[in-house]
Amino acid sequence: PGLTLTAVGDLVMHMPVVNSAFLPEEKSYDFRPIFAPLQPALKAADLTVGVLETTLTAEYDRLSGYPRFNTPYQLAEALRWAGFDLVFTAHNHSLDQGTDGIVRTLDHLEAVGLTATGTRKNSQDKPYHIVEGDGIKLGFLSYTTITNGLSFPPDQRWMLNTLDFAKIGRQIRELKAAGVDGIIMALHYGQEYVRYPTMAEQKLFARLCALGVDVILGSHPHVIRPLEKVVTTDPFANHPKTCLVAYSLGNFLSNQRWRYSDCGLMLTLHLRKKLWPPGLEIEVLACSPLLVNRDQRGYRLLAVQPPERTEAVTVSASLAPIQAKFREVWADTEETLTGWPGGVKQMQYPFF
Repeated sequence: PGLTLTAVGDLVMHMPVVNSAFLPEEKSYDFRPIFAPLQPALKAADLTVGVLETTLTAEYDRLSGYPRFNTPYQLAEALRWAGFDLVFTAHNHSLDQGTDGIVRTLDHLEAVGLTATGTRKNSQDKPYHIVEGDGIKLGFLSYTTITNGLSFPPDQRWMLNTLDFAKIGRQIRELKAAGVDGIIMALHYGQEYVRYPTMAEQKLFARLCALGVDVILGSHPHVIRPLEKVVTTDPFANHPKTCLVAYSLGNFLSNQRWRYSDCGLMLTLHLRKKLWPPGLEIEVLACSPLLVNRDQRGYRLLAVQPPERTEAVTVSASLAPIQAKFREVWADTEETLTGWPGGVKQMQYPFF
């Protein structure tokens, strides 16, 4: 019993990535080839989640990349096709196209049957999402600490989940009252391109764990940061409990072509209801890096193979640069994850 959850980091839709998916004859976009190499892994989990760090539109004359993202709606179709079940929409680019952009993005996601949490178009909608299956009930929250200085009318503040401990505490109590066994939170925060969390950031995560969150999936730094098991007191049962925090899953897709940012982490967890003491049992099934590869065919997301796998095969000259990059990304990620106190002891390659 229980559910498997696969989480990846930020989808940052820079224009070179968008342009690579253009089909001139159809005057349309097809992002599926980018995700195709990972589709079996993304579909294998019961739930697959990631951060949709853009807004969606059908107006091709209004497309844009950094700093105010606006991406063709076909991205939603590709994500659903690739195996995504839920996307987090609270981030520093949520307001890039104003409140209209929030509504439009949610409409396009809804049209393909892709659930979103973090933003809302109706104040009556719940600011969280509940998933139930195989003897377990999970609550999902998505929050951001940053809005890039973009503001919106005070009476529409409810449209985006921005960090507020009192509000988060209330929502956690609501989720517990609804009978959830565990709470997973996506948090968009922190200093970009810094590979380790600061003391203040660690305290922020510890505070959220103490409020009752079980798993925190960090995003926004655009680099992979460590995983850590944080021990705290369960506020609902007054006994110790262990939370799993991923300080940053890095970039899932972007045009950031430099070391540490051209890759991201794929994390697969098995989540099971714990009867005594009541709570959530979290097992890390896999944590391994993904590479955003770019060549003349465009962008492809590749699962990085561990060195013992890459060295066992003789590769053609055309693949040699990728093999070298694989080794670099694996070594960098291993250093980040295993060198952190309380982090993972070893890297785990996806079992499927």
